[in-house]
Amino acid sequence: MKTVKKTRGIRALFVLNSTGAPLQRRQDCPLWERISQCFALVILTLFPLLMGSNNYYNITVSKFRIFAVFTCVYAAACLAVGLIWQPGKKVGGMLRKRTKPQLTVPQILLLAYVLWAALCTLLSPYRDLWIGQSRYEGMLSILLYSTSFLLLSFWGEYTDAYTYGLGVMGIISGFIALLQTFGVSLIFDSSHNYWNTSFLTTIGHEDCVACLICILIPTLLCGFVILKSGWRWLSIPALFLMTYLAIYTDVDTAKLGFLAAVLLLPCLTESRERLRELLVGLIPILLGAALGVSCRWNRSFDPLTRSLVLLAAALGFAAWLMSRRKRTWTASPVVIRRAAYVMLLVLLIVALIVLYGYDGQNRLLREGSELLHGNLSDEAGTLRGYIWKCTWQIIRDHPIFGGGPGSFYSLFMPYNPGYHEFVHGAVDIDFPHNDFLSVAACTGFVGLALYLAFLISLALRCIRAASRGPVLLIFLGGLAGYLIYSFFVFSIAIVTPLFWVLAGLADKCVRQLAVPEPPEQE
Repeated sequence: MKTVKKTRGIRALFVLNSTGAPLQRRQDCPLWERISQCFALVILTLFPLLMGSNNYYNITVSKFRIFAVFTCVYAAACLAVGLIWQPGKKVGGMLRKRTKPQLTVPQILLLAYVLWAALCTLLSPYRDLWIGQSRYEGMLSILLYSTSFLLLSFWGEYTDAYTYGLGVMGIISGFIALLQTFGVSLIFDSSHNYWNTSFLTTIGHEDCVACLICILIPTLLCGFVILKSGWRWLSIPALFLMTYLAIYTDVDTAKLGFLAAVLLLPCLTESRERLRELLVGLIPILLGAALGVSCRWNRSFDPLTRSLVLLAAALGFAAWLMSRRKRTWTASPVVIRRAAYVMLLVLLIVALIVLYGYDGQNRLLREGSELLHGNLSDEAGTLRGYIWKCTWQIIRDHPIFGGGPGSFYSLFMPYNPGYHEFVHGAVDIDFPHNDFLSVAACTGFVGLALYLAFLISLALRCIRAASRGPVLLIFLGGLAGYLIYSFFVFSIAIVTPLFWVLAGLADKCVRQLAVPEPPEQE
């Protein structure tokens, strides 16, 4: 049996692939790949930590401008290399090959979605859609997101450094938030009470922090189990801090984000070695949950959180007992994975049955039970029920072209008086708190179909290729976490760039796996 040699030292940060999977380089243009690697590392590591000079004030525009500058510089650098460095020539010992780029299905669908969004912008009755009417999520944001995805999906060479960079960012960001929750501020004059207690770390509002949690926890857990370098231990403190924040902030979206990690658990338990690594990775998660529960004990403590922590501890103990058995596993990884998914499906069915008959006091479970009965109250999901019902009416009124990207503020204006009656104040709604409904309202059913087709095609490509390259599970974890988050919140430049960078790297990783291995030399 072939063993994977662990890579140590600084070199381990930038190895192509420490798992030993057949992940090959595609040297179409080495300089493009190096530029892409720098851009991806900057977005995954540095971008979430950067803020404007006003700290939390106008943090959205600050993050948007930072991301726009990074993306434009990246695109300009790639364009300059393409114009100056001709195919077939060598520069500094690096050769640019004479290759014709082939578009993947996700790339084609994303380009179709961008063109359709541009058409919706031109046909919209609103004229302020280039930047967007709110939170800078207009046509320009769509172009920036798609540009980062397309360029990385062509030249974003995979390295383990992406996962380690996310770990470093998670440690720094989580440590700042940890101190803020205890009333200590390192870089902000007014600690986390700049506006209210919902603003934390260098991200801003706790809903955006929840997105960071949804991306980091499954990504870092998969990275710790799959990668072999000693740098993977950076994931441990980051997992602890992110789990603590998920419990302490008590944001339901962050808790639902753990589903992404749960869905990938069968792929992480297909061998005794991976199971042992997974159990080690679960320790900081359980410790972070315990600290979050203890800090919230004297506040509005949620019994559901306590039950989930106890259940996770019981499952972890049972898995530890299995890993300690002397008997070797004779089943193949495929059989083990399928058995684990069957068990997960059974648990899901049981959970749905229990949820269907739930009649307790927990708000989240009660609303879930009502939804299974076909009832969506206006108050559900902190008034998301009312917003979603109105958004569906908007979609029915604008089924083809929608209102144009970033136009939801104007589309929802006729329904704002009804919303004001619920909140007892003049709070206007600029997003439907569901990214898919937002896409449908702003670009119609055609735009939604193209967007969903892009996501589904990318997911299927990654799932099919994951059996050949386990590093794809790292990307799948982050992508799944973000999509769960986006079902209850919305796209925003504070955190959404992380999703598009991970998506572009995942698509390129599939390309690398499709390259046949070179023959071994004797």
